[in-house]
Amino acid sequence: MTSATTPATSPSSSRTALITGGSAGIGLAIAQMLAEEGFDLTLVARDENKLGSAARGLVPLGARVATLSANLASPDVGTRAVESHLAEFGGLDVLVNNAGVGFVGPIADKSPKQLELELSLNFKAAYLTLQAAIPSLVKSAAAGGKSVVVNVSSLTAKENPPNGSAYAATKAALVSLSNVAHAELSRHGIHVTALLPGFVDTPGTSWAPGSIRDRMLTADDVAEAVRFLLRTSDRCFVPEIMMTTAGPSVWHSPIDWERAGDTT
Repeated sequence: MTSATTPATSPSSSRTALITGGSAGIGLAIAQMLAEEGFDLTLVARDENKLGSAARGLVPLGARVATLSANLASPDVGTRAVESHLAEFGGLDVLVNNAGVGFVGPIADKSPKQLELELSLNFKAAYLTLQAAIPSLVKSAAAGGKSVVVNVSSLTAKENPPNGSAYAATKAALVSLSNVAHAELSRHGIHVTALLPGFVDTPGTSWAPGSIRDRMLTADDVAEAVRFLLRTSDRCFVPEIMMTTAGPSVWHSPIDWERAGDTT
């Protein structure tokens, strides 16, 4: 793990958060919001240069920021991320499972390698990171009233579009994981929410034409949903938040799935 600030020599007295996929897009927007709210942060992503740039941008907001450059598709990285975060800050109050990848194409053309990557990064990584974080989240809730887990799913979990089979299925699995985690963990004060945004204007959707990008949600929209979860009382549990754009149905996204490009 590399740190953007002087490493902590004692447990942090502020609240702390761990964000996977935190170097850009939705993850970075959530990190910026959490820094504004007074959190110290660990960001996890593959690209060390992007992580360093993200961390340097967060430090002026008052946050201590640690980074871990690792591939979350590897089964041990979720545990390593939690261990690294705890070694740096001593506790964990908020976990944001945001890392993900998507490949667009029909079921018949899906390669085993693509399928395994989507399963590993979109679902297994979130599951294993949550699993490793539970003891610390229980302690945080006992001390502060509640702790928060945010699993960034997708509107595709409800919309079930063509040419997005494994991506949609893994995002639906995140919703189910969130619901089961609520059933198991809410009695300990752990608030687990699945976010289901439609397409968001980020570098990962740069393939979309401008006429569509102008209609997409912003990364800040998603970050504000997380801010809402932080500010509700410890009595208020929110199983999921669906975020969409104007259109002919509630589960609408302005994408022609027959022509869409890869999303990451």
